[in-house]
Amino acid sequence: METGRSPFSLDLLDNRYPSLHGLRVLAIISVVQYHVTWIFGGEQGIKIDDDFMQSSLTVFFGMDLFFILSGFLIGSILLRSIETNGTQNLRRFYLRRISRTFPAYYVVLTYLVLTTSLTAAQKAHLPWEFVYATNFMPLARPQIVMFWGWSLALEEQFYLTVPLLFFVLTRLKNDERRVALLVVLWALALVFRLVIYFKGRPWSDGVLYDRLYFRPLTRFDTLIAGIVIAFVHRRWGNDVEAWLKKPSHRALLSLVSLACLWLLVEPDMFGKKHVQLVHVFAWGSVTSIMYFGWLMLLLHGDREGWLARALGLPIFRKIATLGYGVYLVHIPICDRVIVPAARALEARHVPMTIIWPLSLTVLMLSSLGLAYVLHVLIEKPSLRVRERIAG
Repeated sequence: METGRSPFSLDLLDNRYPSLHGLRVLAIISVVQYHVTWIFGGEQGIKIDDDFMQSSLTVFFGMDLFFILSGFLIGSILLRSIETNGTQNLRRFYLRRISRTFPAYYVVLTYLVLTTSLTAAQKAHLPWEFVYATNFMPLARPQIVMFWGWSLALEEQFYLTVPLLFFVLTRLKNDERRVALLVVLWALALVFRLVIYFKGRPWSDGVLYDRLYFRPLTRFDTLIAGIVIAFVHRRWGNDVEAWLKKPSHRALLSLVSLACLWLLVEPDMFGKKHVQLVHVFAWGSVTSIMYFGWLMLLLHGDREGWLARALGLPIFRKIATLGYGVYLVHIPICDRVIVPAARALEARHVPMTIIWPLSLTVLMLSSLGLAYVLHVLIEKPSLRVRERIAG
């Protein structure tokens, strides 16, 4: 974290891996566009072309990129701590996470509670939201206030368990065994999804999505994949870099990632009757393999190439710093501002080819603006408190 001197400046994210900021921005945009499409066409009945809606909702895997980057960055932090101090600095680790994520989350959640007419179910489930257990609850709007908090809950649960995981890993004799254990844990999430899928057939698409996509036992694999990438990067980075010097090797890794991407955007390639089973593999396993290849290429391929330079532009670091706040506020802004504006434009017969991109643009800009306010008024003071506590 780079501390800004002015009270209005950004406390920028760590810049060890500049190209990852650009990836984080792409993930933010993909998640926001998904929610715009779903809220418009899936919830509010705003008319969207069926083919466009299907294509937009196919790009669901920005969230998985967030998880993998979280696993990679947290794994890297703990590995550095172990290498530097010989042990995990758990006090510093948890201070970092709490000061970075808790204050803004509780401010937004409390604001929504105070400004929303809550259903009986939302009131009953509210304590679960305040302890980051949203992903154990039904996620339909009448059931939960901040339903998009499921991913934040999953990450916080991961932060609680990952120090124990690293304690076990440090007790193993060598890195090969550590990575082997991580791969087994990564594969375990797919096993859970497959068991649930085959035991519960037949499924409706919505029920399967709810049962597998949001729950901790079926969605931790992308976070573990991020730790695997951190291990490979720190332990065998030089070997990977030497291997990727050959264009044919870079092409091979790219083809694997592109094949995964093709499967993600064309889940019916094996026939419509197998789409649900493809989703069982796609929701974590396929995305992990795809992002593993891309991150290896960014971290150890042509780091001075045009793509790495583009993703590492300073503007992306600033946007990525506000990414957490954008995620917190973008759905309330969409519900309360963007949807009414879109309805007004629709009533005036403005074509959806204008309404949708305009809505996405305005939502991104307004979310960035509100995220900046949260950063200055909430996040920065909490980070100052952390610095004083940590000494």
